[in-house]
Amino acid sequence: MSNPIDPKILEAMAQHRTSRRRFLGMGGLALGGLAVGPTLLAACSSGSSSSGGSSNGGITVLNWPLYIENDEPSTSATLKGFTDSTGIKVNYRNSIDGNESFNTKYQATLEKGDGIGADLIVLTSWNAAAYIGAGLVQPFDGAAFPNKKNVISRLANPSWDPGRAKSIPWAVGQTGLAYWPDKVGGKITDVNAIFDPKFKGKVTILDELRDTVGLTMLGMGNNPSTGTVPQMLAAVDKIGKARDAGQFKKVTGNSYTEDLALGDTWIAVAWSGDVAQLQADNPGLEWVIPSQGGMLWVDNAMIPVGAKNPEGANKLLNYVYDPAIAGPLYESINYIPPVTGATQYMSAAAQTSPFIVPPATPPLYEFDVISPDATEEVSRAFVAATEQ
Repeated sequence: MSNPIDPKILEAMAQHRTSRRRFLGMGGLALGGLAVGPTLLAACSSGSSSSGGSSNGGITVLNWPLYIENDEPSTSATLKGFTDSTGIKVNYRNSIDGNESFNTKYQATLEKGDGIGADLIVLTSWNAAAYIGAGLVQPFDGAAFPNKKNVISRLANPSWDPGRAKSIPWAVGQTGLAYWPDKVGGKITDVNAIFDPKFKGKVTILDELRDTVGLTMLGMGNNPSTGTVPQMLAAVDKIGKARDAGQFKKVTGNSYTEDLALGDTWIAVAWSGDVAQLQADNPGLEWVIPSQGGMLWVDNAMIPVGAKNPEGANKLLNYVYDPAIAGPLYESINYIPPVTGATQYMSAAAQTSPFIVPPATPPLYEFDVISPDATEEVSRAFVAATEQ
């Protein structure tokens, strides 16, 4: 992983309006020799689907909630446009509620080389790296997916998938702070506000390691994209001591939005998509990427082994990676589009939204993909430090 995102790339990015799903994980389950997550499961909604499926020439997609228009396949302009233009029906299921729960359900089957009834799956970078390393996904077909070249340059060549041979970003998001200025006494710009004793018992942090530990590392002057394991553990130790002192009201996933909306939480480590939605009903709520920087996360589409219609899967990705298609899609779901040129097909309001086009500064960092042993060590420490 590298350092802050290039400002030119940030100009082509956007973010999500509604809940960012929990994707806790680091350590515990071995996947082809790569650790991919602890046993704490994410929780979100069940899936829904449109007509069609792999068995009849269509394709089946397993994705997270809120990653297509209205989170509803039957009314998604993107899915309808794809079917109208290709004749390929899409059985779309918004049924992925966590990386770890996905692994628990499908890992053993994939390791046998068997299909799981899906032609596309979407997983967060650390987990996508493990699937690629374990040989559980197959390469894209350049002839069917020529628009792969449109992936934004910042995300085009991760160390764990050079050239994006087997994965492609579906959505990109930010993690920063949400807070009530009237309760905290003004504006907040320092990430270390979550540790300020003035706000004891009024702070909520996420149980997603990469978000909370990453922000804590930034507050300690360390880069989570290139940081060492001792630096990660030092951040975990700081979190644990604050937990012991009663600093945190909760360590939680998406449910932090409930206390935040009520004003019971004054400051929260937050996902920008959640805040974009909360602000509609709570105009006094503020969102900030701290001066030290914020966290970036990426969810990636892949074709699993045993897929019945990999050609159809490639074609759907090719369709989404057309900037004219990507622009309206990512404006609708308010996620950062990973497609170069997508913003020119968005409204003027979307192009100026910090949730859709985050400013060049402060910078955003993606948490490093670390070794299995380091993953296990940091994960165990984090779980111990955040139990309440």
